[in-house]
Amino acid sequence: MSGYSRGKQQSSEQDLENQNDDQLSALGAKISALRGVTQDIYDDSRGQNSLLDGTSNAFDSFKTSLSNTSNRFARSVQSGKGGARIQLGIVAAFVVLFLLWKARPASSPSSAPPVSGTP
Repeated sequence: MSGYSRGKQQSSEQDLENQNDDQLSALGAKISALRGVTQDIYDDSRGQNSLLDGTSNAFDSFKTSLSNTSNRFARSVQSGKGGARIQLGIVAAFVVLFLLWKARPASSPSSAPPVSGTP
């Protein structure tokens, strides 16, 4: 009887070992998938950081350009040459026209009056 119980015990140990191997391989697959997701997140964050850096550089360049333009305009107004009031009026007119253009309601085809076919 001891041979039977020993064989049964070895079979049980082999079954447990097989289950352990199966679980280990499933865990390895999950770790591999997690590693892939982590790499994708890392790549995406690097891409977004590059985009933010580029955007920041563009805004810095725009700020510098706007500052230089503003300084040149202020100098021309202070110098009194070239009709500063006329220049100021032209700039103000462009700003007002731009704001009016942005504020106008969008025309849509559905708001047009229906065309009647009968007189």
